[in-house]
Amino acid sequence: MSDTVGAWLDLVHEVYPPSDAAEWDHPGLQVGDLTWPVERVLITLDVTTAVLEEAAQHRATLLLAHHPLLLHPLRALTPDTAAGSLALRAARDGVAVAAAHTNLDAADDGAGTSDPVVTALGLLDVVPLCPPVSPGARAMGRVGDLPEPTTLRALARRIAETLPAPATRLCGAPERTVQRVAVLGGAGTSAVPDAIAAGADVLVTGDVRHHAALDALELGLALIDAGHHATESAAMPVFAQRIAAAAGQRGLHAPVGLSTITTTPWEQA
Repeated sequence: MSDTVGAWLDLVHEVYPPSDAAEWDHPGLQVGDLTWPVERVLITLDVTTAVLEEAAQHRATLLLAHHPLLLHPLRALTPDTAAGSLALRAARDGVAVAAAHTNLDAADDGAGTSDPVVTALGLLDVVPLCPPVSPGARAMGRVGDLPEPTTLRALARRIAETLPAPATRLCGAPERTVQRVAVLGGAGTSAVPDAIAAGADVLVTGDVRHHAALDALELGLALIDAGHHATESAAMPVFAQRIAAAAGQRGLHAPVGLSTITTTPWEQA
């Protein structure tokens, strides 16, 4: 099998089927042509100018991102929008861009974006948190039990240190005892009803909005916001390992690497 964008997309879709993705999502090829050759695959959480510069340092690079560059429809492909500007740059530089988004979130091979928190906390008897998007699809999120009860504050500190997620914040009484933990990497407050239904004491996620936090508290659920970037970037090394292993089994030869660019837009004050 020759190393082309099409061959690599077939591999990605075999391991992380688009049928596992949410209906609103847009995984798959974002920029490029299926016939383009691939001499290197670069894994990244986000597509930014700095990441594209890194990708363009080597010819025939396939940039495989978690977050789709073209998630929302564009009325025009011009430099007037961030996505349009980045897509044009990728095309000019000959960098193919593809994404594995909610189909990666749902992965059950250790590369899912909820798995870093599950691993960091050593959760036991872990099961899916959210219903699958369709019959037979893999489900997003995880819920399980800590080996021993702890306080909400201690749990938040453990996540902050282990991921690492230095901007971690908690919502709820800090000394509240928690043991059953729900996890949804990225922006996951949509899973509040699922966490409550699963009997969770706390939901660990990111991008928690003010009113969503107030509503969760009223419903008796504590929250730990470890940040969108921190929860999902921790899954990228395993994602790269899984893709590289699958490529080796399928006769694809391009090396798989992990971007060295940190894409969080935030700085500590």
